[in-house]
Amino acid sequence: MIRRTPFSYMFASLFLFALPACQTHADITPATLTTADAANISILKAALGDALGRANIEIAAADLTTATHVSVLPPPPGEFETHSVAMPVAFDIVLDDGVCTLVRRDTGERHAAPGLACRPAKG
Repeated sequence: MIRRTPFSYMFASLFLFALPACQTHADITPATLTTADAANISILKAALGDALGRANIEIAAADLTTATHVSVLPPPPGEFETHSVAMPVAFDIVLDDGVCTLVRRDTGERHAAPGLACRPAKG
């Protein structure tokens, strides 16, 4: 006879909750921007602003035509602040069913970027 303890039930329930977390979306591909011209960067900043709920977006320096991620710098400290502990927010650039999408790394939230020109990243 097998003796069931509360721990065995706890591990079984954790296993059941972990199963859906292992599923992935089949049509998601890492992507890069097609061009880094002013118009495309403007569309990217608008999408990042919508994702973060901020109007002013400053992107960390990177070659976005080769990078599959983008980092948004935190806002500068205010007038009465001497320093800030805010960290940059990283987003992955992906093609989700052929649509450029920004995926926030720390939360996994997906934000569509309509009009953003991107292509699958080279392997």
